[in-house]
Amino acid sequence: MSGMLSVLAKLQRELIVANTNDGLASARARGRVGGRRPKLTEDQAALAQRL
Repeated sequence: MSGMLSVLAKLQRELIVANTNDGLASARARGRVGGRRPKLTEDQAALAQRL
């Protein structure tokens, strides 16, 4: 019984991963980048690196 439950859990996890990857690919195809917006502008980041 334990073996069967572990196989089902593994299958469920694989389905979740596949659905997540499909959703991310679909969002990228629509032009959505994702991720956190940067706190600093490019100029501020360059200044921070120089300092």
